[in-house]
Amino acid sequence: MEFSRLERAAIEAILSKPVDGMEVVRQQFAAATALERDYTGVGFYTKISVPPSIPPMPQTEELHDALCDGAIARPKSDPEGLIHFLLWTDGGYLCCLEGVTVRDAWPSEDDIEDVRPCRICKGTSVRSSEGPLMPDCENRFAVWRMNTSFRRLLATALCALLVAMIAAYIATILLIDLL
Repeated sequence: MEFSRLERAAIEAILSKPVDGMEVVRQQFAAATALERDYTGVGFYTKISVPPSIPPMPQTEELHDALCDGAIARPKSDPEGLIHFLLWTDGGYLCCLEGVTVRDAWPSEDDIEDVRPCRICKGTSVRSSEGPLMPDCENRFAVWRMNTSFRRLLATALCALLVAMIAAYIATILLIDLL
């Protein structure tokens, strides 16, 4: 399976970072193939296969951070929205590209533009390499965290309400039977 135009743009943006060891990752990508693509509704995972004849990447924190900090893009239909891409590794080899949006559903590939690498800023924040497109790391997924936390809280509250209603119903039936 071939990498899509968007996958290729995201991976190339991530691999454009001037980090020691990135040349090995570029060699891996040049020989890599996309095995499988799984769309989640708010993103995707693309499994990557690299031939074992290509050497593994060095295991450095800087290289790991560069791959995990990834790249970002904007959907044309939602200029406030951000899409984040990151590369996963396993045993020194690329194994997966993840793309995720933190707002609405995943846009069509033609609606995504301006894929840029995120710059690594150790201990502080991650910024787009060309300006303040991306908030700092702590706030990067704040909308996602808030939505996830709210959904979990709502689901827990609804379950508790359902249990309380069932308990009240059973208590009412038992009380009627006793009278």
